Amino acid sequence: MSEEPVIGGEDTSDSGDGERPEPVTGDEAAEATRGDASEAELAGLLRETLLAAHEDLKAADLPGETPAEVRERYVTARERLEREAREARGSQVPAGAPGRFAPAPVSAFEKIREGLTRLNA
Repeated sequence: MSEEPVIGGEDTSDSGDGERPEPVTGDEAAEATRGDASEAELAGLLRETLLAAHEDLKAADLPGETPAEVRERYVTARERLEREAREARGSQVPAGAPGRFAPAPVSAFEKIREGLTRLNA
């Protein structure tokens, strides 16, 4: 078997001591900052998604720096909106206009009595 170079240009032959350098990951503070930025990005993405899915929500309803905070505010806002909707449904006015006149008298005698009552009033 012949030794062929591996794509990427690294030499795969053993160099002798077998030690490989550890990858450099940066200091922990930089990683923590990068983690916080990704949390904030996830929170912003979740906020945008919820606002697009629910037209009755506003951006002020979903504050928060982490996805957990945004989700907690979302649950609270949905409960508030559902409670307001239930209250609004309870106070609805029935459709249609109420009757404006008293029912007309049925017999001729009642019609005459109604007419005389209006003249004397």
